[in-house]
Amino acid sequence: MGGAALAVLGSVVPACSSPPEPPAVDELEAQLTLARRDSELATAAAVGAPQPVNAALIEAAAERTKHAQALTTEIARLAVAPASTSRETTAPTTTTPAAAAPPPALADVVRSLRTSADSARQLAGTSSGYRAGLLGSIAASCTASYTVALAFGAASS
Repeated sequence: MGGAALAVLGSVVPACSSPPEPPAVDELEAQLTLARRDSELATAAAVGAPQPVNAALIEAAAERTKHAQALTTEIARLAVAPASTSRETTAPTTTTPAAAAPPPALADVVRSLRTSADSARQLAGTSSGYRAGLLGSIAASCTASYTVALAFGAASS
């Protein structure tokens, strides 16, 4: 009987404590912005790049697009206000002057991916659970892109 009372008490005590603060999504939205920017930058840099570099840039862009999708899903899971998510997903991201500009250099993509990897790594260190795993995975992917995939592409050009 004592064990049953303890079990009931254990389930009641958490209900009486204050609820945990809802997770802030500002950091995830910032990561989403970085993912979209990196994808666009890598896609633009792939234009006219020689084949090994082109393939590596296209792959980096595809990976960052997947990161953006995963971040969007996580933001939605955290019950972000629909206006915030829809505003971010429907905002135009390309401009006519940028289309006429020369493609970004490979070094610009590498620098952007490095910044994104550092940002995701730092945020993962202050997160927990699924969010920490997601951010750690993003950091690892960005790091692999700029140290392996794009380093190979740069060496081949």
